[in-house]
Amino acid sequence: MRITVSAPDLGLVESLFAEIKKIPCINSHSHMGPEAERLAQRMDALDFFNHAYPTADLVVAGLSPENKEALFDARRPLDQRWSLFEPYWNRIRLTGYSQCILIGFRDLLGFDDLTAATVGPLSEAIQAHSKPGFYKTVLQQRANIATSVVNMEDLIEVDRTLFLPLPRLNRFSMLRTAEQIHAIERDYDVSIGDLRQHVEVIRQVCRDWKEAQVAGVKMSQSYHRRMDFKERDTSQASAIFDRLLQDDYAGLDSEEGALLEDYLVFQCCQAAAEADLTVQFHLGMRAGNNGGMEGCSPVPLIPLLQAFPQVRFDFSHAGFPYLREGAVLGKTFANVYLNMSWIHIISPFGSRLDLREWLQMVPYNKIIAFGDDLQQVETVYGHLQMARRNFAYALGALLEEGLLSESTALDVAQAAFCDNPAMVYGVNA
Repeated sequence: MRITVSAPDLGLVESLFAEIKKIPCINSHSHMGPEAERLAQRMDALDFFNHAYPTADLVVAGLSPENKEALFDARRPLDQRWSLFEPYWNRIRLTGYSQCILIGFRDLLGFDDLTAATVGPLSEAIQAHSKPGFYKTVLQQRANIATSVVNMEDLIEVDRTLFLPLPRLNRFSMLRTAEQIHAIERDYDVSIGDLRQHVEVIRQVCRDWKEAQVAGVKMSQSYHRRMDFKERDTSQASAIFDRLLQDDYAGLDSEEGALLEDYLVFQCCQAAAEADLTVQFHLGMRAGNNGGMEGCSPVPLIPLLQAFPQVRFDFSHAGFPYLREGAVLGKTFANVYLNMSWIHIISPFGSRLDLREWLQMVPYNKIIAFGDDLQQVETVYGHLQMARRNFAYALGALLEEGLLSESTALDVAQAAFCDNPAMVYGVNA
């Protein structure tokens, strides 16, 4: 049996899209660096594909390791690099990763396509518009982004007119060697002689970060394991930590490493609860090529969610591709929020379908519409336009079914793009 999904009237979609663009967006997940670093790079058009996402598409389309290295070698003439790129560009141009780049090139720089004829002039235009203040122009004036939540390993200062920091607790919870503990001691000017002292450092760091007005804290365990954390005995965890300090430790991916990590993840969540910090987990596919999927599903997190009902859990990427499982948790746990960061460019069409289901399954105050998960402001802009259009399609379909009015549709968009992330991250929108 063939299943078809009807699309809403394009005129209605365009009307909703135009109104949604007027809603200030709180960008929930970004990797943009400081403007000064970007200005020093002098990027050309092909450099936009030197990122884990489009590079992964190029690799699976057939680009060899040798040609990949040559493609992104800035010492080579642009026309030589284009000759390496062009055969694979034709294969990947329809993917969401490529489309967000093209939208940025079109709307911000006036180039409708990336071709042999345009790659040179487009590169010149990129360098011409990359000047002091262009972050504000693109992010605030063109994209209508109120603030962007920026991921970082430790808390570093950012331009608070554009960004809100989200530091990670990975280095405190994913322990591989004793040197990692010594680095924490140096960086935070503390002394850690046992597990109790390490946990107290975590608590103090969370208190300090709360005072510094961060958006929350993040952990990324799903890049190396299932998210099946269990509450562990303190004495067992302490004994393992002591062996770690003595360089007699089997490592993070061992059985004892998993036990210690389980214990520390629970302690990180406790520290976040005490400091009233949102906890964001990476839940979804892994960036790059040849990654495992054992950390994608959010279902194994249930014991942790039950243990900390007072903690706001931000499911970044919502468990993609297990979005229905994520939606079930968003529907049944008051402390779970479904974050569509990255998803709009992983599967643009799938995002529309999943959003239509979510809106009839999950209270819409639980949905965070957008997080770019990118590095360059032009692609952030392009990704956001795709997200807004996906919402216009999904809301338009529900409107045509008679499930909501246009004003209610815009209320939903206002919540998802602005009000919901403002509440989760403590932003005065």
